[in-house]
Amino acid sequence: MTPRQRIEAVLAGRTPDRVPLSIWLHNFAEEGTPQALAAETLRLQERFAFDFLKPQSRAHCFGEMWGQRCAPARGPADWPVVERHAVRSAADLEQIRAVPADGALAEQVEAMRLVRRGVGDAVPIVATVFAPMMTMALMHEGGAAAALALQREAPEPLERALDAMTTTLAEFTQRAVDAGVDGVFYATTTCNRGQATRTEYERFHAPFDARILHAARGGWMNILHICGPAIEAEWFRDAPVPIVSWATTAGNPDLAQMQALTGKTVLGGAPGKPQFAAMSAEALRAHVRRSLHERQGQRHLLGPDCSINPGTPSELIAAVVDEVRAYRPPAAAA
Repeated sequence: MTPRQRIEAVLAGRTPDRVPLSIWLHNFAEEGTPQALAAETLRLQERFAFDFLKPQSRAHCFGEMWGQRCAPARGPADWPVVERHAVRSAADLEQIRAVPADGALAEQVEAMRLVRRGVGDAVPIVATVFAPMMTMALMHEGGAAAALALQREAPEPLERALDAMTTTLAEFTQRAVDAGVDGVFYATTTCNRGQATRTEYERFHAPFDARILHAARGGWMNILHICGPAIEAEWFRDAPVPIVSWATTAGNPDLAQMQALTGKTVLGGAPGKPQFAAMSAEALRAHVRRSLHERQGQRHLLGPDCSINPGTPSELIAAVVDEVRAYRPPAAAA
């Protein structure tokens, strides 16, 4: 099977010849231009031959549309340093308007085109999109806690700002699909227990998520990523995507539980940061082996809980790749 055929089989409920695999990590020094991002993505693909690609767009590219500014990274593992936050108080919400998905977002679309040119049509590509409230948390000088407090302190201005951001992010999503990506990796980090009530979720999160996922409807490989601990999995059970990704850590559903809850293909089975880089190659192999035997190739894509550590040694990634490649689902082996 080609990578695309492998994933299509999984989504259709069939057993693939082997479990499709991808791993993603930032190289912050190579995310400043479309050309550098594409080259880094293709370098990893040349080394590991993943079954699908998630180019690691710089985390603040979405907020850059509303004035977020970061210093250029000095090295591959140097986390971005914000030089200017787009939001410092509720008063700044009034300055957020819907803008064309140009600038930093057009750069991401160009990177996807370059990656597609490099790998051809047989390897699916998903474009990362951050939820509006997740973007707001990155844009706010006070971080996620201050951004989420706006749900109670300035609900109407926040709602207007999120609506404007959604218009821009939906346009970006449509442009990415039109450019040839196979879907989006739609990430949210602000709906976990203690962050929002169900009423707040229904007002400040769900309507905007729905608009962006609607813009992605032309993609066949859309992925919802519910990031972090203590996720509210039940809130997302009917999301209009075929694949769900999350951290299979204590307090969150395991692979079988999430598949039973949502009926979707599950993406997981490898640790994310910071655990991935702290484990030995054999420990990583054992972790992945357990998930492979649990799912037996059924409705399962192998990937990390979240992106893995920048600068992770290649031999650790190779250990996971080799373990997955060595496993044959029972039905496929028969």
